[in-house]
Amino acid sequence: MFSITAACDEMIDRQGRVRTPWMPIMGAAREIGPAELERRGAALNRQIALAAPFGQPPRFTADPLPAPLTATEFATLEAVIKQRARLLSAALEDLYGPQTLLHGGHLPPALVLGDRHFLRPMHTRAPLPRPRLSLYAADVVRTPEGGFALLADHTGMIPGLGLALNLRRWSSGTVPELFRAGGLRSLRPAREMLVDHLHREAEGGIVAVLSAGSANGAEHDTVDDALLARALGLMLIEPGDLATRNGALHMKTLSGLLHVSTLLRGISGIDIDPLEQGGRPGLGIPGAFGAIRAGVLEMLNAPGSALLESAPLKPYLAALFPALLTESPLLPDAQEDARHTASKAPFAHGQGFIPLPMSFRLFAWHDGAEWQVLPGGLGMALAPAPHGPAPGTKDVWVLDAEETRFIAGAAPAEPPERVKFLAAAHLPSRLADNLFWLGRSVERLEAACRLLMLALPRLESGTSLPRDIAERALLARCLAQAGLLPPEIATASISGRLLRQTLARRRPLAGLLKEVGRLVDASSERLSPSMLSTVRFALHQATEALPNEETALPTMLNFTATFAGIAAENMSREGGWLFLEMGRRLERGESMAEALALLLDAPPERLEPGMGLSIELADSVLSYDLRHAGILAPGPVLSMLLADLANPRALGFQAAALRACLERLGADDDAATAHQLMQDILNLAGQVRQLRAPLNGVATSLRALSDRVHHRFFTLLPEAHALDDDELLEAAQ
Repeated sequence: MFSITAACDEMIDRQGRVRTPWMPIMGAAREIGPAELERRGAALNRQIALAAPFGQPPRFTADPLPAPLTATEFATLEAVIKQRARLLSAALEDLYGPQTLLHGGHLPPALVLGDRHFLRPMHTRAPLPRPRLSLYAADVVRTPEGGFALLADHTGMIPGLGLALNLRRWSSGTVPELFRAGGLRSLRPAREMLVDHLHREAEGGIVAVLSAGSANGAEHDTVDDALLARALGLMLIEPGDLATRNGALHMKTLSGLLHVSTLLRGISGIDIDPLEQGGRPGLGIPGAFGAIRAGVLEMLNAPGSALLESAPLKPYLAALFPALLTESPLLPDAQEDARHTASKAPFAHGQGFIPLPMSFRLFAWHDGAEWQVLPGGLGMALAPAPHGPAPGTKDVWVLDAEETRFIAGAAPAEPPERVKFLAAAHLPSRLADNLFWLGRSVERLEAACRLLMLALPRLESGTSLPRDIAERALLARCLAQAGLLPPEIATASISGRLLRQTLARRRPLAGLLKEVGRLVDASSERLSPSMLSTVRFALHQATEALPNEETALPTMLNFTATFAGIAAENMSREGGWLFLEMGRRLERGESMAEALALLLDAPPERLEPGMGLSIELADSVLSYDLRHAGILAPGPVLSMLLADLANPRALGFQAAALRACLERLGADDDAATAHQLMQDILNLAGQVRQLRAPLNGVATSLRALSDRVHHRFFTLLPEAHALDDDELLEAAQ
């Protein structure tokens, strides 16, 4: 049986009976059973961890059971949240404008002007074109008397909104029994209304979520930023993706600089503009304050809005209701001991429940006409469970009333002209760069694994047959070329034992896996949750298999195959996939060309050892055996490895795939270069002698093409040229 105590007054009434909203929830929990519910809770948190962008562990533990609110309770909270949001919005407009609250003695000037979140550059004579407060969250608690009280305001960055919009979807897949009873108000209409409002206000410009990303130790939860972007269908960008030109903010994309209209910020206002405010280096965008003041950029919320989260100011805010709204406050402030006296709710703990004090975090936004409140939110434990990893977080359910309720926003204006969205053109150059190198790194890992799986058994055999000696010499040279062996020991006499010792000391595979993991995290916002969780699970298995090469090499090849298969089946053939594909094809072509240059560097009568190794290295043994009965001959081997455009391991296939990607990206000159390279490779298929120089030339051409791709799409700098006399004179002036 579950251990439920009467202290859980969110669930148990004063007569010790289970409250009506909790009955179907606890009935489903009993149906599932304690052991299975514990397993489901672990699965829920594992799913969230695998899907979390940036590779960062979540800062919370998701509880499988929700926290229900009746329609009447939510209506009460909805009214007080709207009133509170109207008050705080009016206070911000005054404090950053005429400052009548300071002149009239309603607020102490020292507390306001001395607060680190009061940003003087954001003080303007006229109001901003858009409200300074457009998003708001409040933490409320249920008091022992049964009413609600305010625990905290969130007026700067809005923590948890991304989680609130995603947690229900994860829970419904993990604990579907809870949703059978129905009667739950959906988040979808409210979410769609918010998205429509954001795009309507942007008038066709870019709307994005601004995050500190994974490279900075941000105080805000950057995972929540990524979840918010995913829930609203917005781009997730970082300060390095942005630049200020002519007083406006632009995003650096593959097609150049594109105007940004609206940003939902996950960075403290103090760090937004290092030019005017300072802040941490590399975390802001110089010129952002000027763009906001000029009205060409809307930031939700405006920098400086976190001023009203200040604890010393909180006691003064209740007295502002008559002055600003001519109303009395509907929501009292919580007492100092509210964290201990707040109502308790059952949180899953082991195979039972533990009662913990809980707050409700509710979210609201301004739709251009009035405030709207999300019919849901987060139930947050105010204290961690004993021996628990982190405070628990519940999905707040709002139960439907019998009558139908419709949510309507502001009356739509004339719909703005929508700019045709081209996924590749609007892809931030940082993301394209990460995906490009992710493709290269996965291919580099696969090439190293295939080469080692080919080399280890042959180097350990120790036989002295001429063909075996020749194969060992060729493999040693290939290992040195790939950076897996120091050149000074890469000779035909190297043993398998020495190779293993060298690998254990230098750990090249661990370095390759670490780089792949870093790039997966950096590119995670463009990978679907299912793709991301599968890739991370396979990557974790590969990492766990080290340092035992016998099991590690097949496991790592399994990871690369999983990655390639998921990319082929789960990613659309636009935008990010094109750069991932180009990275894979460039790396595979370059490594294959360099390996073949070594393996096929012999007269025709001595090519057999190199041809056999080449076919194995290209994973084409079965295809070759079916076509040519396993009889090695230069013509068929070169045809399969160089000219077979149906073989995804052939050099010609790599050049053809590169040409197709470049054509779709509009890089016609580079596509022509790839086409010419393909023709050169096809011509090599009829050449048996002296292949080393032309194959090394192919590798050099692929490196040059990679540099051109990098310069064209990622650097975003004009072509270098010598200044003429007029330009020199202009620069001097």
